[in-house]
Amino acid sequence: MSKSKIPLKDMLQAIDRNDFDFYSRLDKEQKKDFSPWLAMRYASSANGMAAYHYLLMVNDIVNVDFTSLKNHPELQWKLLATCGMGRNTFHPWIPPGKATKKDKRIEFLRQIKPHLSSDELGLWAALNTDDDLKELAAEYGYEDSEIKQLLK
Repeated sequence: MSKSKIPLKDMLQAIDRNDFDFYSRLDKEQKKDFSPWLAMRYASSANGMAAYHYLLMVNDIVNVDFTSLKNHPELQWKLLATCGMGRNTFHPWIPPGKATKKDKRIEFLRQIKPHLSSDELGLWAALNTDDDLKELAAEYGYEDSEIKQLLK
């Protein structure tokens, strides 16, 4: 495992201090090593009263359309730098949650009812039996073999 070429402490202090030029001062190798996702993950967590500030700011400013900006790391950095409070803050690492297995019943309902919210789909799945969903699939033109796969 290779060690990061950008010291984590320096990067987080640059975010805390609203250093908009930190990314532009990195050399070519450091720019290649820069991970906006990792920086965002660290920046979104903090201790004490700063926790609310960083969580809300990073979510509202940086996380919005994050993947659509993947080819613009300097812009992602500048968005991160807007989140600082002007003083150094401790940012603990909080690992991402584990992926959960998708419910086939809900995924089937999402295909035929894409306008429903996740809560509404969950309610549909809870209120209908497998036989109800098989009948619904048949009404939507699914073949018997497809229906068996959908609700396995």
